[in-house]
Amino acid sequence: MKLVRDARSLPRADIGLAALLVVLGEVDVFVGDWRGTHAVNALVVPLMAAALAWRRRYPVGVLAFNVVCISALSAAFGGSETSTAVFIMVAAVFSAAAHGDKPAVTVGLSLVTAAVQTSLDPEIHTFGDATWDLILLTVTLVVGFAQRTRISTLERNQELLAAAAADEERRRIARELHDIISHSLGVLVLQAGAAEQVLERDPERAREVLRSIRATGQEAIGEMGTLLGVIRGEVVASREPQPSLADVGRLVTKMGEAGLDVGMEIEGERRRLSPALELSAYRIVQEGLTNALKHAGGAHARVVLRYSDEELEIEVADDGGAGGNGNGNGSRRGLAGIGERVAVFGGRLDAGPRADGGWSLRAGFPLDR
Repeated sequence: MKLVRDARSLPRADIGLAALLVVLGEVDVFVGDWRGTHAVNALVVPLMAAALAWRRRYPVGVLAFNVVCISALSAAFGGSETSTAVFIMVAAVFSAAAHGDKPAVTVGLSLVTAAVQTSLDPEIHTFGDATWDLILLTVTLVVGFAQRTRISTLERNQELLAAAAADEERRRIARELHDIISHSLGVLVLQAGAAEQVLERDPERAREVLRSIRATGQEAIGEMGTLLGVIRGEVVASREPQPSLADVGRLVTKMGEAGLDVGMEIEGERRRLSPALELSAYRIVQEGLTNALKHAGGAHARVVLRYSDEELEIEVADDGGAGGNGNGNGSRRGLAGIGERVAVFGGRLDAGPRADGGWSLRAGFPLDR
């Protein structure tokens, strides 16, 4: 039976509420001011209470079931003034208003309940008695619909947060793809050109360059595989770790093999950083050196990592001429991506041409003490 299968996944709070009211209802049948036979009340009232376990799964159905039950008892015995029946109906009306998808039906069932109880109860003699059920269920409806509005607002906010998170993840993936592809393809093109120039006069040098091209391609494939594994949730299957600042030395060596004269300095004491910050810092160095290799001609470049108590500063500078580096022509397309990476950590970015020629990139990441 579907209801039995559904019971296994019902919220524990709803099951607890239903169980409590079943017990109270049984006690109330025998000690309260019930009209009619105890046997009928002892059967119907616990069933009404037990139905509340499904109050979120089938809110309008539970309300309709309880309306039929309480109306049948009122028609047979003239109703009752016991508190358990009141609690059960209030919970059913509230649940249908807060969680149901048929507000008009919920209001109609509530009005039917109030009308039947008022018209069949022989103990009603005053206007206050006649309007008590209507007022109680109306207040319950208002509170239930207010809760429904609150739930809807929370769900919309969660959807907006989820959409913002997905958008940020797409931007992050786009940054990663740009850095991997732009760097690797740029280096491959330059290395292929160098191999072509020395192919005839220095075959051994050409073979070295070709081996470097192969290594660069394999590294790019490995990084792409790692990124795709993270995107698919296959973190365990991604064997290659994401690059970090510990890999900057190897990056500098590789850029030197590609034809860029680059040096590296580390100032201050290395700090333990989060993996996300390590990756972003590495990508910034990679982007800076790739641009220097592409646009600064045969210039010298320098990478400086400065550690202090307050921040990590990354500097990538070259001394290429203004015409050679192409800064004025907007060729540094990765600058926007660098700005996004820095902004994520609340850092600062300063990039532009140097007064004595060339290009300088400085990015600062605040560090926790």
